[in-house]
Amino acid sequence: MTAHGDPWSAVRGQPAAVAALQAALRRDEVAHAWLLVGPSGLDQPKLARAFAAALNCPDAPAPDRGCGTCSTCDRILRGVHPVVTDLEPEGANHVVAHVREDWIPTATRSLTEGRRQVLRVVAADRMNEAAQNAFLKVLEEPPPSVVWLLDVQEEGALLDTIASRCRRLDLVPWGPRELEAEAAALGIPDEQQAVLARASLGLPQRLRDLADEDVAAARERHLDIVDRLATGGPGVVVSLAKELTTWAKGRAAVVKERHALELAQYEEDFGIDERGRGWPAGMRKRITDRHQRLERREQRRALDLMLDDLASYLRDVLVIGAGGSADQLVNLDAEVAVRRDVERLPPAAAVEGLAAVEACRHALDRNGAPELQVERLLLTLALPIYAHHRAA
Repeated sequence: MTAHGDPWSAVRGQPAAVAALQAALRRDEVAHAWLLVGPSGLDQPKLARAFAAALNCPDAPAPDRGCGTCSTCDRILRGVHPVVTDLEPEGANHVVAHVREDWIPTATRSLTEGRRQVLRVVAADRMNEAAQNAFLKVLEEPPPSVVWLLDVQEEGALLDTIASRCRRLDLVPWGPRELEAEAAALGIPDEQQAVLARASLGLPQRLRDLADEDVAAARERHLDIVDRLATGGPGVVVSLAKELTTWAKGRAAVVKERHALELAQYEEDFGIDERGRGWPAGMRKRITDRHQRLERREQRRALDLMLDDLASYLRDVLVIGAGGSADQLVNLDAEVAVRRDVERLPPAAAVEGLAAVEACRHALDRNGAPELQVERLLLTLALPIYAHHRAA
């Protein structure tokens, strides 16, 4: 068992949200549903686990926090205790079948240990209308032992009847000082700390990703996309799209290898024979379904990293093109390239490119084929660059 200290200390950059949850705990006025409004990557899982520890710790030193050292706190903070569950979308959206067949049974089951379940709906704004209507019934008659945390980036995507039944907490991007301190803690070299802190867009999870050498190297290639389109023309779109999506698949392959080892360990633990016999009923399917979901999520996360890099670069081109200064750039280390590409990419084309980035995200949300969607995005950028070059 690991001693974690005060569980709330792991939740950095969100003092207002932490204070609101602690105040509710002290007054014994914990709402049955909370709306966590803010971009993903702000340590929402840590917030949910610290909250769950406070609600369930048998040795709590105060009503507003868990001890961080008991078995209950240890398992909650490691994400392996049954009182805290992350409900992830298994595809583009949360659908009604997930609500009826997973969420409601989970919320209404009897607790074998602990006092209150914390059910976190990841990307709750991706519930389709049927799922929201089914979920609304749970909110209208909430089980007394359940607290819902709904992660949303766009509150407007939820039905008013759902939002009105939740207490809202706003989560905010981290500031430069917090990000640079995190960069130092991650072992990022001194000369890169300010650069990568700025490039993280205020998101600690993105900064942790950029601390990975593979992701950092990929970012340099992503910031080079406009140059490659300018020098190679529309003819490089297909090969470049394949290169970008192959990298994303490779990120998922690492997770897949880890899952293969995990499955082998389960087989050893359960004494599975060479014919695959010996699994408890339904367990193998649950494990493989979870693995597949996590592998898809990792590939999508990698694609989102690429899209974030490209969008931030196009934004920098617009800033410099409008007469902005270098200290206004997201990508401080790409100033020379940005100034070069201002001459290659007309402002209207940069704006169109930003819209194409968002269109690509939405298409991926709808399970569009990644390589095809990235091709469309790159072509949207390549054609005006090529036309501008021909006219010059």
